Amino acid sequence: MPMQKKHIFPITGFLALFFAAGLLLLPQLKGGGEKSSGYALARTPSKAPVPVITVIAASETFTETLEALGTTRANESVVITPTLEERVVDILFEDGDSVRKGQALVKLDDGEARYMLEEARATLREQQKQFERTSKLAKTNSTSRSRLDEERSLLEIAGARVALFEVRLRDYTIRAPFSGILGIRQISSGAVVDSDTVITTLDDTTIIKLDFTVPETYLGVLKNGMTVAARSPAYPDRNFSGTVSAISSRVDPETRTVTVRARIPNPDRLLKPGMLLTVDLVKDRSQSLVIPEEAVILDKDQKFVLVVTAENTVEKKEIVTGRRSPGKVEVISGLNAGQQVILQGLTRVRPGSSVEVVEIRTDGRLSGSAVRS
Repeated sequence: MPMQKKHIFPITGFLALFFAAGLLLLPQLKGGGEKSSGYALARTPSKAPVPVITVIAASETFTETLEALGTTRANESVVITPTLEERVVDILFEDGDSVRKGQALVKLDDGEARYMLEEARATLREQQKQFERTSKLAKTNSTSRSRLDEERSLLEIAGARVALFEVRLRDYTIRAPFSGILGIRQISSGAVVDSDTVITTLDDTTIIKLDFTVPETYLGVLKNGMTVAARSPAYPDRNFSGTVSAISSRVDPETRTVTVRARIPNPDRLLKPGMLLTVDLVKDRSQSLVIPEEAVILDKDQKFVLVVTAENTVEKKEIVTGRRSPGKVEVISGLNAGQQVILQGLTRVRPGSSVEVVEIRTDGRLSGSAVRS
């Protein structure tokens, strides 16, 4: 049986092949190692400055206020009604008219009253003549003194009757008791009215009275002449200023509050009786260092602000705050006037961070989203 030949590689051939492959791979392995080492040693590029919006800490007039709700009332207000029962013959006004004191509003049928007045005047003229005749007789002793006195009394009575009917005649013309604005007309021409009939309303609104209540704990600071500022949702961009004119002499035992009345000039008649206003009663005014409340960071019992240094880095400062007004807080210590306090972008920075001030606010108000917090 013939033997099969076997091809056997010499071991030296395998070693030579392995060595050659190693030589081919060595430059790549070396290059890869250099790249890996290069990435490990590369320096991380520095972060760009964080954009922030700041506000300048400044000394300003700090107003300490007490907020309340109040109801407006007219300076003078009346319901116009007749004083007698009669038919309406003429209406001399329109709804909402502005009228002067003494201006005629309604005329009632005064025919009977005029007749009675003329009759009284005729009686007076006759009595005057009779008194003059008696006086002449008395001068010649042709009549007694008592007769003259009787005629004088009758003359005075006749004069009084004329005066009475003249006053009554005036009641047939209904006039405005003071200058003001009329309300809605409630009667028609030809209607019979009496003392219970409402003709219209009349309000003097050149001055508005504003009544509001405050807790009795503020009695020690309440006084006439204090400044109030009132606001209404009807006029969101307007403030109505006035002064305290009266403080109630009694405290409500149930609510423990006292009623305060302020007077507010109302030359353009924007305020109407019965409106509900938000009232800020100015308790105190003083110069103080003030910043927006949004800039204050609370950390347990401590308060901080982040300020921008001259090198445009962030510095954390602990502050002590005092009084508050809407949107603002008084800084008692820890901050100086003129320092830039970060207002927007607070959550993106920390002490030592590099920042770029993109806007400096003067009023402290946040407007829009130029910088994310």
